[in-house]
Amino acid sequence: MAERDETAVAGLAEVIGQVRDELERAQRAGSGRDLRFSVESVQLEFAVQVRREATGSGELRIGVLTAGGGGTKGHDRTHTIQIQLKPHGRDGNPNISVGGLGPR
Repeated sequence: MAERDETAVAGLAEVIGQVRDELERAQRAGSGRDLRFSVESVQLEFAVQVRREATGSGELRIGVLTAGGGGTKGHDRTHTIQIQLKPHGRDGNPNISVGGLGPR
């Protein structure tokens, strides 16, 4: 089997950060628009790879698989996990609107 392409695995925190960035980008892009969408929850489903490294530390790594993942060498297992996020503003306000800064 071919060596694993390390660029085909992203950390869970990195992926959630990208989702946050996209929601903020959508919010800015829709600023001043008449049509708004409230965001009550964000549901994410990931194919994750759990890999136990055969090193002295016995490290266990969990990473989100991205497009283009190739073959691996070692003991990899792929699992699916679901995460539900409930976004809120910096002030704790759960009334988030994509397409503006808040509900009308």
